[in-house]
Amino acid sequence: MQTVAVDTELLSRAAAHRRRAANLRTEASQLDPFVGTSFRRRASELELEAWVMEIQSGLPYERIANAA
Repeated sequence: MQTVAVDTELLSRAAAHRRRAANLRTEASQLDPFVGTSFRRRASELELEAWVMEIQSGLPYERIANAA
């Protein structure tokens, strides 16, 4: 079986995106619904970008979190 090198820098950036998304979701619950919707949308965008980064990094699929 061939092993693929995992790009740890890309994984680090993906983790930062996921943390930022979690923070935005927390903040969204405390804001006006109109603004909160924008925060949740951006959080979803960051989670999707993190998911793509994890796939591109070479991480095995079973270790990749679900997309947003």
